[in-house]
Amino acid sequence: MLARLRKIFLNPIPWTRGNLLRRRGAIILITATLILTLTASVALVYVRFALNEYRGVSTAGNREKSLQLAQSGLETGILLLTRIPLDSLYEFGIFTIAPTIPLGGGTVSLSISEESGKFNVNRLVRMFEDQTDEKQLEYFQRLSVALGIPVDLWHAVIDYVDENNTPMPRGAERDEYERLIPPRRIKNGRMQALEELLFIPGFDSRLLYDDLRSLDRIKNTSTASLSDAEKAAITPADYILANNITTYLVYNADTSTDLININSAPYHVILALSEFMTPVAARKIVTERVKRGGRFKSIADLATLPELQITTTGSLTLFKELSIRITDQNQIYKIVADASIDSQVAQVMGVLDPNAKRLVFYSE
Repeated sequence: MLARLRKIFLNPIPWTRGNLLRRRGAIILITATLILTLTASVALVYVRFALNEYRGVSTAGNREKSLQLAQSGLETGILLLTRIPLDSLYEFGIFTIAPTIPLGGGTVSLSISEESGKFNVNRLVRMFEDQTDEKQLEYFQRLSVALGIPVDLWHAVIDYVDENNTPMPRGAERDEYERLIPPRRIKNGRMQALEELLFIPGFDSRLLYDDLRSLDRIKNTSTASLSDAEKAAITPADYILANNITTYLVYNADTSTDLININSAPYHVILALSEFMTPVAARKIVTERVKRGGRFKSIADLATLPELQITTTGSLTLFKELSIRITDQNQIYKIVADASIDSQVAQVMGVLDPNAKRLVFYSE
């Protein structure tokens, strides 16, 4: 079967029916290849369909072809997330492994991540009320402490998002933006992408995308007493601010929730969920999640962890405090598809609301 697919990939039938048929065939073939690994019965259906419908990649330029392959990869990701059972996707490791698929003389790589395990900067301002959400601000401040960045950075973000012209104590409103060189325009609305943070005073690409640990901190951090699983719970990527925050919101505001998805939350996000959270407890949640195949099927699964039984306020335990702040449900996905043909590369990215079954953001 794979030999037949490879033969089709390397010897495409000349294009005669336009871009729509070409993209449709590419989407089907990528999907068929992935589903072969997921379930044999489902895979056979898609492979037969692929063999019947595929008519080859166009003889157009490699740049256009790579973009079309990337778009096919994105649509394949949408198909997987809306048609394949979640258990099968976790078993396959689709959220931890970016499969690379040979196709049409090039390759397509597909990366899928769940975004609601990150702190959302748009939630710093209460939806419909135009007021600061103090609970969310506390999350961001604790995250800042954990990453070693100024805790008052988020004041300017709140002013950038809210619609009023009253500055936060360490924020910036319209007058401050107009005095910048060159002057900038404040948005006073929801952010669409993290890159918008670069327009806000106090943010730059290093703060957003670099490993925030100092060389001394890296050198002096001892992991000798940790098991291999505990060491793997925290990676250099966890110290990058952009990997801990997001801007994406679901399509329907009525279904929106500020609960953090514990199944996709990075270590530092978990650490910032409560002032009583300890590094040992946060690391335990991550390692236990890995042991369970990448996710907790129920929040109740956390109740058995001894590290979460410490008393917080009143008679509450850390587990009970967390249980009203987290969810085990996937809410929104980021799909990144990279395609390459010879020296030409292309990337497309889409953010999928699986409940609405539509993209809420797209870029290429």
